[in-house]
Amino acid sequence: MKLSYFSLLLVLASCKPAEEDVNASAKNQTEWTRTSWPVARGGAGLSGTTGDPLPGKPEVAWIFKTDGPILGEAIVSGSSVVFGNDMGLLYVLDFETGDLIWKKEYEDAIEATPAIHEDTLFVGCQDSFLYALDLVTGDERWKIETDDKITAGVNLIGSPDGKETWIILNGYDGVCRALRTTDGKEMWRHETQEFINGSPAIVDGKQVVFGGCDRVLYSLDVATGKPNEAIETDAEIVSTVATSGTFVAWGNYGNEVLAADVATGQKVWTYTDRKFPFMSAPAINETQVFIGCRDKKLHAISRADGSALWQYKTGGRVESSPLLFTDAVVVGSSDGRVYALELGQGEELWKLDLGEAIVAAPSFARGTIFVGGEDGTLFAIKEK
Repeated sequence: MKLSYFSLLLVLASCKPAEEDVNASAKNQTEWTRTSWPVARGGAGLSGTTGDPLPGKPEVAWIFKTDGPILGEAIVSGSSVVFGNDMGLLYVLDFETGDLIWKKEYEDAIEATPAIHEDTLFVGCQDSFLYALDLVTGDERWKIETDDKITAGVNLIGSPDGKETWIILNGYDGVCRALRTTDGKEMWRHETQEFINGSPAIVDGKQVVFGGCDRVLYSLDVATGKPNEAIETDAEIVSTVATSGTFVAWGNYGNEVLAADVATGQKVWTYTDRKFPFMSAPAINETQVFIGCRDKKLHAISRADGSALWQYKTGGRVESSPLLFTDAVVVGSSDGRVYALELGQGEELWKLDLGEAIVAAPSFARGTIFVGGEDGTLFAIKEK
């Protein structure tokens, strides 16, 4: 068959990729600025923010099945994804494939989010111990025992002299401790009157801020552990606070979300809706506070004055803590779905049915959202 000159040009063009298309494809690839998620809520301030745009239409890239509920966040450092489950198993997986690198078994549940500093992995356990492990091999470097279970993820801060890094640990024994990362030696402690469930936030590198079941928001001096002015509230603070600068927001068991300025030691607003407790940790950007509630909704609140902006109703309780992108917020629900919502009006951008209740907070690094389910599955979610 003879081809016309025009037809021949079309055939030749189809045999070689168009340079413009290749360049356009390369330009469309997002360069993710968030490359790790080394502590609970992504950083010392516990703001729950990624600094990146939302990945587009999602798919499950891989899953890893375990035998118990996953209640804490997965953390990411280098090629490692680390998380624990309610059966006392600690897992380290390969970031790209989800293949098991190593696991360790403990005598009680691991609800606390692990943390990574350099080549050391720290994890608190409900057996009352904080363990320091070699990230590559899982070998134990040291451990310290507290007087009750540990449900909170640790935070990390440079020591006052700048020569080492300290761990800040909250325990169910009501004690906040500063420990050396090298050997677990206690540098200071502050005792409260009740249990502490939530992770401690670091504000401006100077204050340790957290709430307790004694209904008090604490601010401690990082160097000494001595208290600054405490803020008394009307209900138990059962989860982790979120901070941005000296602004702090948290939910409580009395159906309220509160905000304070720890620079002045004053509450700035209180948000209430229906009579359902807020068990989720908030996420904060410059203008909004996002928090899940047992009323099955994600609530968006004005950071300026605590007024309601919008609410999004899911099919189940929202105890998962939201994950904040520059253009969207992502949250899990006990209805088994993960939702991505636009920031301005809360319009649904996408949702993904994972088939098991989500209580754990999602985490994010290098374009991948990680979230654990109550049936024991860790999901790695990427843009299609």
